[in-house]
Amino acid sequence: MNKGIVMKSVGIYHPEKKIGNESFINHFKNMDETLGERVSHLLTHLGRQERYIADFPNENVITMAIKASKSAIEKAGIDPLELDGIIFSTDTPEYTSPSNAILLRDALEASNAHTVYDLNANCVGMVVAVDQAQALMKCNKRLKKILVVGSTMIHHFGLETDPITYGALGDAAAAVILETVETDKQIGFIDSVYATRTDLRDYILMPECGMSNIYDSSIPEEKKRWKWQPFDTEEPESRCGEIIKQVLNENGFAVGQANMIFMTQFSEDAIKNVSNALDYPLEQFKYVGNQYGYTGTSSPFMAYYHAITLEQIKENDVVVFCSVGSGLTAASLLYIAG
Repeated sequence: MNKGIVMKSVGIYHPEKKIGNESFINHFKNMDETLGERVSHLLTHLGRQERYIADFPNENVITMAIKASKSAIEKAGIDPLELDGIIFSTDTPEYTSPSNAILLRDALEASNAHTVYDLNANCVGMVVAVDQAQALMKCNKRLKKILVVGSTMIHHFGLETDPITYGALGDAAAAVILETVETDKQIGFIDSVYATRTDLRDYILMPECGMSNIYDSSIPEEKKRWKWQPFDTEEPESRCGEIIKQVLNENGFAVGQANMIFMTQFSEDAIKNVSNALDYPLEQFKYVGNQYGYTGTSSPFMAYYHAITLEQIKENDVVVFCSVGSGLTAASLLYIAG
């Protein structure tokens, strides 16, 4: 018998406040008519239609994570006391101390979870967190069930003059329950491939001035917000295609044998480009960025949630998760549904 690590359930949460494109287009039109037109084109290029924005200060990454986690726990039909670990992926933490995972553990009353920590790998974070969790479970017999959560609230930290952080992103959380199973089949998480370059390390900064300067009153307020400098996405798109192909090929699968691919939901156009590069059907890339905006770390699993809900994933299906984080980093994760 082999030890397989499978996703027992997935849950999501998004705030109630829904905003369509027109609101943001008008916002930028009021600054400059030409800018409004460019933002309209940008949102079409990205595949945006709607997004949900947190009710700050009543909502934050922890409150969203609690609701997504409770949904996943309920769908799994387990008690929070069965959890052995919690990994919380976010790049907009409510606190840096204690960890957000500690506060989530307390809120869920998951008092038997002792492997508990935060992880920040930016937008690729939840893919990395799931990969870390499954690896820990394979080598540690004490870890039978781990909750992995991705929660992001970028909109609040963006500038109202920035079309990306202010107009293209949405707030949300996703949670998955990973479970160890004994099996004589090849199921669960199989392999992962990572690729990193640092030439774009200064393009996405939060805060732009650096944390050591956050209390310096001489630094303009906008420098204490999110800096998102536009960059050519062709290279990261190409890299995603390469590592998706690599993780499949090195484990004995042709690209065409993947039943579905769940990529970062940042850009619908980018997904089309990867689809063309891999000669892989576009309809088998699940895209939900039109409904939620770009939700950062949770975005591939928001898409996975929809595929599960629509019963588009069945036992033994071959699935790949792939995302990109600022800097840039990329990761692909091969999964066979159990």
